[in-house]
Amino acid sequence: MKKLATIISILTIMAILLSACATPTVAPTAEPTAAPTEAVATAAPTEEPLGEVLKIGQITSASGAMALYSLQQQRGFQIGLEYASGGKQDSEGRYIIAGRPVEVIVKDDELTAEKGVALARELIEKDGVEILQGPVSSAVAVALTTVALENKMVLMIDPAASAFTTGASFNPYVFRTSRTSYDDTLVIAKYLVENVSEKFAHIYIDNAFGQGSEAALEFAVAKYGGEVIAPIPAPAETTDYTAYIQQAMDSGAGCLFLTWSGIGYVTLFQQLTDMGTLDAMTVSTGFGDNASFAAVYGNAVGTVGLNVYHYTVPTNEVNDYLVSRHMELFNEPPDLFTAGGMASAIALAAALEKTAGDASGDALIPALEGLTFEGPKGTYHIRPGDHVCEQPMNILKLVNVNPDSDGDGVNDFKFFETVYVSAFDELDIPCTLEGDYAARCDMNK
Repeated sequence: MKKLATIISILTIMAILLSACATPTVAPTAEPTAAPTEAVATAAPTEEPLGEVLKIGQITSASGAMALYSLQQQRGFQIGLEYASGGKQDSEGRYIIAGRPVEVIVKDDELTAEKGVALARELIEKDGVEILQGPVSSAVAVALTTVALENKMVLMIDPAASAFTTGASFNPYVFRTSRTSYDDTLVIAKYLVENVSEKFAHIYIDNAFGQGSEAALEFAVAKYGGEVIAPIPAPAETTDYTAYIQQAMDSGAGCLFLTWSGIGYVTLFQQLTDMGTLDAMTVSTGFGDNASFAAVYGNAVGTVGLNVYHYTVPTNEVNDYLVSRHMELFNEPPDLFTAGGMASAIALAAALEKTAGDASGDALIPALEGLTFEGPKGTYHIRPGDHVCEQPMNILKLVNVNPDSDGDGVNDFKFFETVYVSAFDELDIPCTLEGDYAARCDMNK
């Protein structure tokens, strides 16, 4: 009998099956925009005196394998601005935060760090942006930390998950509302070690995201008495995973972790099936986006695993607003990284209210450090030392891959029963600052 029934989800990096996705109401764009424009509320323009327009540069990956995640990021951020502003707009339909109309200028990094850096500098020098937000790619996020420092400008990272941005690549202008790789592994590692195996193999994408996930996995597994005995990096462009899978199967590990992103994930899973890996060892990966879910987890009903965000889990007014507004605008519920985009906007808005609209890095740093706010997942807290954003994480049970709760013939993505939701501050994410910044870890205590 297959051990698929014990698959445990760890890292939210599911494949994007573009052919299976609902047609986006708003297409991502690489041109300056207040996208998605459908998120503009119908509230009457305010007549109060307004300050200068605040331009936020949003770096994302609107083309390529992460395009759907980019769309989620943009939609969530715009709905977050709407929520934080109370729907107040200027005469041009821009949301007003701390007395300033906000214009979001979106650029497509095409999943390339060099292009992301060039676009960020263009946004600063040509377009006059005062804050950077994004990106999807962890490799781009790491590269953008330097731009933030050079320009003394806040970079608010979401959805990129690599812990390096608030660890080895940290500087005081870098913040995040995205979770880190440590959130993923710590919330579930104890269960895996105690119930699956103490020995792990790990096939991971050989980039900043995968490398960060490998470091986090080793830390989390060791914390509970296990060991990663076979770390197996594979190039991002890999299309044939058989050699890497065979290495994992020959390692003696009882559990295989997968850390991947993009469309290659489906090929990886298919080759795992073809090689009998699911019979030989327990495979652990992540409950991901709604669109690709049925294709990847078609025969995995009954599994319990990790999830960063699913719209059916939180019970709070912010998530209620997000779900209701997203359904109204796009005729579908919010997805994996929509909540992160919204949280990013809410955090920035809260800090800007503290600074009376001053968006300079030196003004925003003390306003963001130690900030506790309510977002779609519940309570979030930005640690003052390393700027890690503590937040709830989900453990869910898959009960249906093609749910249609109201019988209208449309999948409503209500896949799960909630098993457990962690408190925002219970995971004890390690502070991984290095060098001159290492002493800042004491600020978190």
